[in-house]
Amino acid sequence: MTAAAAGEVAAARPDTDLHIAVLNGHREAFFDAGHAQQLVEQWNSVYAGTIDRDRAEGHPEAADRLAGRVESCAQEHWCRHGLGGMTAVWTRAPRFQTQHARSASFTGFARRRELQSSGPYVRSVWEFQSWFTTQAVRRRIEFRPRGVLEVGAYGVDQQAVETAFADAVAHVLGSPNTDDHLDPAGVLKVLRGLAEGDVRRYTAFEASVHTDVRAAIACGLVEEQDQLRLNAEGRAFAELHALAALPDPRRAAWEELPELTEAVTELGDRHAAAAQPR
Repeated sequence: MTAAAAGEVAAARPDTDLHIAVLNGHREAFFDAGHAQQLVEQWNSVYAGTIDRDRAEGHPEAADRLAGRVESCAQEHWCRHGLGGMTAVWTRAPRFQTQHARSASFTGFARRRELQSSGPYVRSVWEFQSWFTTQAVRRRIEFRPRGVLEVGAYGVDQQAVETAFADAVAHVLGSPNTDDHLDPAGVLKVLRGLAEGDVRRYTAFEASVHTDVRAAIACGLVEEQDQLRLNAEGRAFAELHALAALPDPRRAAWEELPELTEAVTELGDRHAAAAQPR
């Protein structure tokens, strides 16, 4: 809802309490009690089996938390403490639908291995949830710590979801794939981190770690066995270019260090050679 629309409704009913649908700790605010109640009834219908099972297995606190309910809240309190303020207050019931989904997770860098995979499943989704979509399919690939990738596809068209999921899996298992590229400074940070026993020491983002480690492996400087480590060429490279003596890359931009010109050139040559057909 737009800020203008919320303002108009609030101005027309400035003393009216809001109606809050509380859903497993999540809160959605409504001007109309009927809309809040409709959402809660949908929620409780979807999760009825889980709520009943929790109670039967002796977990009443979990069941009570999952069960939806409607509470009242003063507009002033929601303005100060509610997520999104008055612009987040609904003037209608959120859309609800079921969607098809697939997911899997993989571990490893150059050699990726499946950790787990779901079969096709259907889930219930509301408009306020981040994975709500009316599209035939949406695909996601997310990088997680310790070399884990999560792959998924979801949408309203089952066949489109299956096709997108298969494409995503093929993509992350491909070596090389279209995400692979050489960021020399990133690879150098990976090399120094591995030399010091922590590949992530100088890299803040998981996607960068995955890409830079794959590039370091392609350059023939890192090996992936039970754990990542510099191979003999990697140790020689780090010593030749005195990576340990350079300023901490968290405080100095290695992209701009003239001392690394030769190292960057060598990485470029190595990466280009690895990309040649064999």
